Formats: sequence, C-alpha cells, structure tokens
Amino acid sequence: MKKVIYLLIMLFCAASLLVSCKKTNTTETVTETVTVDDPALARVPAHNNTAEEDALIMDFIKEMYENSLFIENEFLESHCTPNLLQQLKDDYDYEGEGYANWDFRSDSQDGFGEQTGILKIEKIDGRYYYEALDGGVKFRNILSAFVQDGKVLFDGIMRDESYNPE
Repeated sequence: MKKVIYLLIMLFCAASLLVSCKKTNTTETVTETVTVDDPALARVPAHNNTAEEDALIMDFIKEMYENSLFIENEFLESHCTPNLLQQLKDDYDYEGEGYANWDFRSDSQDGFGEQTGILKIEKIDGRYYYEALDGGVKFRNILSAFVQDGKVLFDGIMRDESYNPE
C-alpha cells in the first residue's frame, strides 16, 4: 500500500513538473508564450517580447486608451486575438451579441470627473500592467500583448484586483 501511495505521489509530482515546464502558444504566431504560474493570470497569457516590441506595445496601449479606440468593434477585431475576442464576448452581459469593451476601463460608471488617461505602464512577467484614470477613478488592468508582422495584438485582459490606488 505504501508503494502505491509513493508511486501516485511521484506520478503527481512528475505531471505537475511537466505542466509547469510546458510552453504553449495560444495564437498562430512566432511569439512564444510564457508559462502561467498563477491560475488567476490564465486569462492574460504572458509573451516574450523584445525591448523594441515592448516600447511599441506600451505606446500602442497609451494611444488605444487615451483615444478610446477600444470602443470600436473594428479596432477590437483588428487588434485582438480570437482568444481575447472570445473573452470580450463572454463578458458581454447584454442581450444579443457584442464585445465588453468596458473591460479596458475601470469598474466606474463613467467616473466622477473629466480626468482620463494613462498614468503608468510597466511590463511584469511578460504582461503589461497599465495604471490609468477613468473619469478620475484610478485603476490598473493587466493586458497580454505581442507584435505580429509589425502590428500590436492584444491576447487577454483582466482587472488587477490586487491594485490599491492609495
């Protein structure tokens, strides 16, 4: 009996090790996806981007947010992977079909003021954390992105629930 339990524990450890070492690619690109260690971050796959790609992505995030480009379906369909488009469809909580473009904003209902814009963008573990104001309300989102053929593509998004705006 002890041998069976020991064998099962060894198999579980080996399987866990294999899963944690496996690298997956959620899109058909040459961009490598980094393993997700935190299950909460599974919604935002990490990507290995070059420093040049990081700069392009961060500039694009700022432009996208500050010009509210995310409210246009054409923009979303052009700059989101099928993975993110499905997330936005799943998050859409109205009758009919659509995209939950509000996932790019805060939870506020249009905020309490005129202040809107990016405060800070940083790359952490292959993901982009953008801190912003939404009508005066501070928030931070985690965004997955990569560059394919010179074009920025978003691959997942979620609110950073651990963010404390002070």
